[in-house]
Amino acid sequence: MTQSTSNITPTYFELSPCRVTYKGVDLGGTLGNVVVKITDTLSDIYADQMGKTVIDKRVSAHKFTTEFSIAEVQNKDNWKILFPPHKLVSQSGQKGMYFDSEIGYSMISQAGVLNFHPLSKPNTDLSEDFTIYLAAGEVSSDFTFSPTEQVKMKLVMDMYPDFTSNPPRFFFFGDPSIGLIPATVSAATAGTGNIGNGTITGQTAFSSTKTEVITAKCVTAATTFFVSGSQSGALGLATVGVTFNSNVVAFNINGGGTPFAVNDSFTMTTTSANYG
Repeated sequence: MTQSTSNITPTYFELSPCRVTYKGVDLGGTLGNVVVKITDTLSDIYADQMGKTVIDKRVSAHKFTTEFSIAEVQNKDNWKILFPPHKLVSQSGQKGMYFDSEIGYSMISQAGVLNFHPLSKPNTDLSEDFTIYLAAGEVSSDFTFSPTEQVKMKLVMDMYPDFTSNPPRFFFFGDPSIGLIPATVSAATAGTGNIGNGTITGQTAFSSTKTEVITAKCVTAATTFFVSGSQSGALGLATVGVTFNSNVVAFNINGGGTPFAVNDSFTMTTTSANYG
């Protein structure tokens, strides 16, 4: 009897505690698991003609949270870092945390970078780091005393969208220096034998843009260009003075003082994004 088997790569497995760093501060010992929860809320899509049959689901909300427990519960400086709306008080060498009413406090105003680094990796290896761009703690977190177990403080932290990037980002798994590089399109180069002296402007690339050479060649004097990609093939016809828009590239062909002639051309180089 022939049996199928899975392809197993042991180097892809992981078993490791994490170093937890928040706003650049090492929070010290943790107790238990570090958990990252990823939830996309889906809304049902209907059509009258199909009654109550769900014909699709669309993402309508994101909710990302993380949970972990701090073992060094007597370090009150860390409490202030984790719960910024509340007050760290000091007197006669003693410190305490004062939790008072903070109705209306904006959590995102004090949110910061939260990082989980597996201790199985050296400090210079960030390949399995979780970097959360804007995290803030909920005071629904638990502080637990027990006669049989070590005291710990369970933290629940929400992740908020970071609008310094487009689209807004939540977290990154891997070395954050990799970054996101969007697709690009170069300036247009006019053909050496062009008769018309118009230009191409407004070049735009998209997430579906490939790495290739885009050619726009005049097929109807003064008015129409055939657009193609060295990898994508035919992309359509572009009209002078009207924005050309495909799922690969967009641009405007502008007429000049001398009209375009058949076989006038432009080329542009596109580079795909480093993500998909």
